[in-house]
Amino acid sequence: MLPLLLLIQIALAIAASVPGCDLGKIPIDGGNYTVSDGGNVGSTVEYSCPPGMYPHPSFSRDCLYTGHWTDEDVKAQCRAVRCPRPEMFENGDFYPRKGKYFVGDVLSFKCWGEFQAFAHGNRTCQANGKWSGEEAKCDDQEGDCPNPGVPIGATKLGSSYKFGDKVTYGCQMGLQMFGSKERECMESRLWSGAEPSCRYWYTFDTPEEVAETFSASLSETIESSDKNKVEGHFDRVTRVNKESFMNIFIILDASRSIGPKNFQIVKESTEVFIEKISSFDFTPRYAVISYASFANPIVLLSDDDSADPDAVIDKIKAFKYSAHGDKTGTNTRDGLNEAFKMLSLDYMRDPKRFQETRNVILLMTDGKHNIGGDPNVVIKKIREILDIRKDNNREAFLDVYVFGLGNDMNVDEVNDLSSKKNAERHVFRMSTVADMKKAFDIMLDGSEVLQMCGLSKERLADHQSLEEVFPWIAKITITRPYSEEKCKGSIVSKSFVLTAAHCFHLDELLHTINVVVGDKVFKVKNLYRHSDYNPLGKKDKGVERSYDYDMALIELDKTLEFSSKIRPICLPCTTGASWALKQRGKSLTCSDHEKTLLSSELVKAMFVAEETNKAFERKDVIIKRGSKRLACLEDTKKIDRFKDIPDIKDLVTDNFLCTGGISPQFDPQTCKGDGGGPLIVPYKQRYFQVAIISWGTINSCRGPKRNPGPVPALSRDFHVDLFRAIDWLKNILQEDLEFLK
Repeated sequence: MLPLLLLIQIALAIAASVPGCDLGKIPIDGGNYTVSDGGNVGSTVEYSCPPGMYPHPSFSRDCLYTGHWTDEDVKAQCRAVRCPRPEMFENGDFYPRKGKYFVGDVLSFKCWGEFQAFAHGNRTCQANGKWSGEEAKCDDQEGDCPNPGVPIGATKLGSSYKFGDKVTYGCQMGLQMFGSKERECMESRLWSGAEPSCRYWYTFDTPEEVAETFSASLSETIESSDKNKVEGHFDRVTRVNKESFMNIFIILDASRSIGPKNFQIVKESTEVFIEKISSFDFTPRYAVISYASFANPIVLLSDDDSADPDAVIDKIKAFKYSAHGDKTGTNTRDGLNEAFKMLSLDYMRDPKRFQETRNVILLMTDGKHNIGGDPNVVIKKIREILDIRKDNNREAFLDVYVFGLGNDMNVDEVNDLSSKKNAERHVFRMSTVADMKKAFDIMLDGSEVLQMCGLSKERLADHQSLEEVFPWIAKITITRPYSEEKCKGSIVSKSFVLTAAHCFHLDELLHTINVVVGDKVFKVKNLYRHSDYNPLGKKDKGVERSYDYDMALIELDKTLEFSSKIRPICLPCTTGASWALKQRGKSLTCSDHEKTLLSSELVKAMFVAEETNKAFERKDVIIKRGSKRLACLEDTKKIDRFKDIPDIKDLVTDNFLCTGGISPQFDPQTCKGDGGGPLIVPYKQRYFQVAIISWGTINSCRGPKRNPGPVPALSRDFHVDLFRAIDWLKNILQEDLEFLK
């Protein structure tokens, strides 16, 4: 017992005597740095440099138990970024020939007379150390396969391009290789593997590059299109129709090096990725796995709701970084092995479907396993169970995308794990987790995704503007000789904004109307009021002003270009809303949408207010239906100006939805300027307009500003129910939207 205590005391004494590292040795010339834990043992220094510069000799330094920083004998300094220099260029010349190429330098390529140029032209050295544009190639087209080219900074062995011939690539000293080191000319007259590239250690992919290349490759895998339609020059055209099967495995690094803050961003990135997948016309099953020292499944492929993207997102949100304990290890192999086990179970359940199912693995990692063994062993097992061999053309049934995150990633590891397919990229090196999130955000703002209705960045962190949170809101201003009217509206297509008819005089001049969407102003081409809107049509029934069918459509003079700040809201009874609701089937009706969105007597809804500081703000309200709506009628009858109406239903017709009052909550009032805006039901991270804000019983607002105190108990707001006006909407919007039959 005594020897053990003595050893513990000695160990504690040694640990106590270990000094921290000298903070005077970490400053960097020309840049900035941050240091964790005050320079104590285990501290890390992170360096940053201006654009076009990189920190030499590394992005970071660690304080070792010896009391010294890693590489502390080398002075940290920001150096100018260089791009690789051409080692060789087949069948042509390049200029200028220099020993070093810096940011802004331009290379030009020219083929010799008998050779045809492919992707020739100028290439510019960029701030991340990569050359712009595509690899220049010169080819006489005499081989079975085209000249595979020689990437800048690479060497190539092999100059015969007949069927079965192989070429081998290497990189200049100091450069790292991505892509395939060996490629073979196949019977399809295309090269196997992925085009290689050679990069300096400080070179990262920009979010813009990743968004473009990853989205293009992903689309090749999962895009829905006509089965008979073949596009592009790729060696595979994998089109997934609505009846196809696909599994998507998302594997997240939760090791200590990632940290809780970055893991939260990783989870948010995953949410955005799933939203991107939702833009395709099919429904995959998801499996989500996190790993540190061990793997921890978040969503199983066999879960009943694994095909429900909203349920998957909810489970990801609920998962805690702390679930992995001390997180001392990075066991990438165990994370992949969980995917393999799920595939094995899937095979046993339905071998026929298993053979027809395509699989996508999205691995996010710091790219450096330290326990569990080689993760490539599991990739080989996955390929074997999917029966992917060189001779059976099943490569399309597996795509492994690897996102290497941070400065310390192992390039060889992430490169080896990823799929390698002609004209596609499956491995990406990101400087930070935030850059990956930005790349996915850009993907979500792609033109094909922006056609999706009801999208918003409200639930995603780090949104840049309120316009991105409420991208379907339009602001309408009518300027008259002695007054100005302000209303809201909703974007329903590239040409139309939906609003209230009461915003406009019956003889309104179109040139007096301005519509602002995002940060752009539009004029009006046409104004369509509902044909049954007649504000004076019920005077004989004691109704001084009727708001029945209070709706209008504004046709803009120019077509909208959808962006992250300008998107359409979902209108019920359209096919776009069906996809957003994840409802399928030829027999689907408008009634199905109504039952889903207005499913009970108390329905949670929202509208978007604009306070005096012109900032949009979400206001949550409750729609009262059925027996709960009777209180709306009773309260309206108690208002002085409505007491003489014989039948209150002539004022509050069945065409109105009701909000307001104090039960089961105090509902905020709509105020001047909110009229014409959408009453919205959020449903599984999408936004559906069910009505148009029309009129209210009591106005306790001060202009557009809401009363900060409780609203009057009798206060009720009424909104034109869109389900009661679908025929009118369809009549005008049938060229822009596809309505349910």
